[in-house]
Amino acid sequence: MRKLSKVIDILLYMIVGVVITAAITSALWDAPVLLSAVRSNSMSPLFKRGDMLLIQRITEKDSIEINDIVIFKSTEGHYAESGYIVHRIIGGNQNDGYITKGDANDFSDQDLGEMPLLKKEWIYNKVLVFHNRPLKIPLIGYLPLRFEHIHTNLYIIPMITIILAFVLGFSEFFSNKKRKKKKKSGFELHLIYFFSGLTIIIIIATSMLTISQRLKFPYEVSNTPGVLLESRIGILTLGDEIQIPLSELSNKGFFPIIATITSDDDQITFSHDLLLLNPKNSVKTEMHVKASKIGIYNSTIHVSIFYPFLPKGIIQRLALKSYFMTVLIVSLVPGLPLMLYPILNKQMRKKMTKKNRQFYRRLRGSFHI
Repeated sequence: MRKLSKVIDILLYMIVGVVITAAITSALWDAPVLLSAVRSNSMSPLFKRGDMLLIQRITEKDSIEINDIVIFKSTEGHYAESGYIVHRIIGGNQNDGYITKGDANDFSDQDLGEMPLLKKEWIYNKVLVFHNRPLKIPLIGYLPLRFEHIHTNLYIIPMITIILAFVLGFSEFFSNKKRKKKKKSGFELHLIYFFSGLTIIIIIATSMLTISQRLKFPYEVSNTPGVLLESRIGILTLGDEIQIPLSELSNKGFFPIIATITSDDDQITFSHDLLLLNPKNSVKTEMHVKASKIGIYNSTIHVSIFYPFLPKGIIQRLALKSYFMTVLIVSLVPGLPLMLYPILNKQMRKKMTKKNRQFYRRLRGSFHI
C-alpha cells in the first residue's frame, strides 16, 4: 500500500504540474494548449463549468466532422466578445462554414443569431475522444480559469515567485520541526521544490515571450527608387538613410524591466537598443536604416522585454547572440535554484537519495516473479 501511495503521489504531482503549465501557457499565449477549461454549462450534461478537457490542435490539413466537439473563437457576431467556446458541430462544411450548438441549448448558435456560420480558421482545437467518450477531468478546470487574465498583469510573475518561495519556506520550517520529533524524510517536499521551480521557469519564459514583439521589415536597396508592396520602407536608393517610428515601450508595473531591440540586419540601427524601464515610464523608439548594400531584405527585429534577473549589459550581450537563448537563461535564474535545492542541501540530498533507492528496490521487487 505504501508503494502504491507513493506512485499515486508522484502521478498527482505530475498531473498538477501539467495542468498548471497548460493553464498558464494558455493564458499567456491567449490560445488553448493541451488542456482547456469549460467556462459555462452550455454543453451540460456532457461538460460542466470547471471540467478540464484534453484537446488537440487543429491545423489546415485536419478535417472537421459532424458531431466533433471543437473549441473556436469567433471574430464576428455576439460571440466575438465571448472568447473561446466549446460547442458541437451539427452541420455545414468547410467551404460554406459550420453550424454549432451547445448540447444544453435548444437552438444552434446560428439560429439564435449569435454568430454567422463558423469558419474553419476560427476553430483552434478539437476535444480528444476515446471510445466515443470525450476525455475530461472534472472540477480541475477551475484552476485555469483563475489564470485567464494573467497576461494583463506584468507584476504577477514576481508575486507568484514570492508566494511560492514563502510557502516552501514554511514547508521546510515545519518539516524540520517534525524531523526533530520523528524521523521522517518528507519525500513529497523534494517534488514540491522541483515542480515549483519548473513552474516558475515556464511562467517567466512564456510571459516574456508574450509581451515581447517579433517584427518583420521587408525592403529593397536599389540604384532606382520605387515602392515595395507591403513594406513600411519601400525601395531605397543606395546611400539613402531614413528614420521611421518603431514602437512605444511602456512599463505599467511597479518594478523595473529591461528592454532590448536587436536585428539580424546590420543596415538597421535603433534609437534605443537597451533600456531599463522604471515603473510607469514609457519610451518611443525609432529605427534608422542606412542603405549600404544592394539587395532585397526581409529583416527580423526583436523588441524584447526581460525581467531584471541579470544585469542589463549581460542580457543585451545574450540577446545579440540569440533571443530565445536569452529568454531561457533569464527564466532559469529564479527557478533553477528551487529545482536544485534538494540536491544542494546535504541533509535533504541524503534522505532523497535513500528514499529513491528504497522506492526503486521495492518497485523492482513488486515486478519480480
